[in-house]
Amino acid sequence: MKWKWILCALLAFALLAGCGKEEDPAPLQEEPGAMEPVTAGNAQELLDKLTTEQKVAQLFFVRPDALDLSLTAETREDPQADGLTQASAEALDTLRDYPVGGFVFFGKNLEDPAQLAALMEDLTENSPVPPLFATDEEGGSVAQVANSDGFDVPQVDSMAQIGATGDPAQARQAAVTMGTYLQELGFHLDLAPVADVNSDPNNTTMADRAFHSNAEQAAMMVSAAVDGFHTAGVGCALKHFPGQGAASQDTHTGTAVTLKTWQEMLTCEIYPFQAGMASGADCVMVSDITTPNAVQQGDLPASLNPEMVTGKLRSELRFARVILTDSLSMAAITDTYEAGQAAMMAFQAGADILLMPEDLPAAYETILTAVEEGTISQQRLDESVLRILQLKEKYDLI
Repeated sequence: MKWKWILCALLAFALLAGCGKEEDPAPLQEEPGAMEPVTAGNAQELLDKLTTEQKVAQLFFVRPDALDLSLTAETREDPQADGLTQASAEALDTLRDYPVGGFVFFGKNLEDPAQLAALMEDLTENSPVPPLFATDEEGGSVAQVANSDGFDVPQVDSMAQIGATGDPAQARQAAVTMGTYLQELGFHLDLAPVADVNSDPNNTTMADRAFHSNAEQAAMMVSAAVDGFHTAGVGCALKHFPGQGAASQDTHTGTAVTLKTWQEMLTCEIYPFQAGMASGADCVMVSDITTPNAVQQGDLPASLNPEMVTGKLRSELRFARVILTDSLSMAAITDTYEAGQAAMMAFQAGADILLMPEDLPAAYETILTAVEEGTISQQRLDESVLRILQLKEKYDLI
């Protein structure tokens, strides 16, 4: 298997690289009712049929709760608050106005398989382009489906527990297990695996979520997990680039900083991302962390930073597939930036998918206006939408 060859290469490189060493790296409105989804033979054909409005909408992946415009941002983000579990007429009206590219389901959107299937069907039937369905299923405590009472699926250990075994085959099997039940439930993408290195023992955010404190061990686990998700028939997203293992704080609650230089990151934090990319990971999620010593304008969150997204990830590391932001509703973003501003900065930085903006209408209108006024070119818009449609085509949505 391809991942076994990658493991061999990683083991060889492990003799040369380690955390903390500074070394050069060897680098688219109708009356209410169901809408017929647009289909095409391939992503490019579909792209050519979409209006500018439809293209802009494809950039946004949101919680189902974002379709209820009466909810405050705080309520949408509160895991204890009631979530949207069925598509009301009002929610479907919002979807027709903002036919987003995808949805991320959390525990409060999940009751049981029948409810989930009905919600997914309503969202698909009322979208001009079939939406991609994602969730946050890492294993352990971060498992939206497995930790919901209405779903009889296997429980998977935390990635820290799996990483501690030192056996990549267990990481692969965990991904196969999660990917299999997610695919059977109708999901196309898992926002996993975590590719962070838990390099700071004082960082409790990643303590159970990251595979290991050793970059080489984490890299082998990440590579095997990517292969496992693909074996199960679901896509996967490496997170949280460029690495939150040495962050000063959780980005959910405020500004988080890592003081590492880019060269230090290359021999530690970046290593598992490179392994996951080499294994064919579909997406990389860029964190909202700030990196003052790694790039210029390092006080910008990485997800909004052109040097980090386009300069480092897209160009230097040559990642050609989908780049998505981490949630644009987290405090690390919303404490400083308005929804439209954050969406604009993230897209201009090079992101393809703008994940869960604090205010969907404001973010959408900002991007649409920028395209209409020429601040964002049609070519730049098409580049990102094509990548998103190619991901949908890969998982048989179009």
